Amino acid sequence: LGNPSDTKWSEIDKTRLYLIGTGLYSFLTVALHPLTVIKIRKQVGVTTPELPTSIISSSESVIKSNIHQYYRGLGVVISLAIPTRIIYISVLESSRERIESNAREIILNP
Repeated sequence: LGNPSDTKWSEIDKTRLYLIGTGLYSFLTVALHPLTVIKIRKQVGVTTPELPTSIISSSESVIKSNIHQYYRGLGVVISLAIPTRIIYISVLESSRERIESNAREIILNP
């Protein structure tokens, strides 16, 4: 395949990248969302009977409590994360390609 840094943005199959990459990213977001909710609740300082103080009691609380409360707001997170990720990757890769081509011109033509 060659060196990944030599791959140009125009050569990448963007449909496959967006479908597979966004799918994997969304899967990770769904899997980690309960931990994010617990972390945010602890940072805010919400004191409820369901909110544990240690990692072990956090996992026990997730298992014992209603799992739906930890996935509240996931739809909003996913609906905003997917387009944001596509825009981020597109801008990052296209700007990387432009910067590399401009850098070559500057180095070759001092």
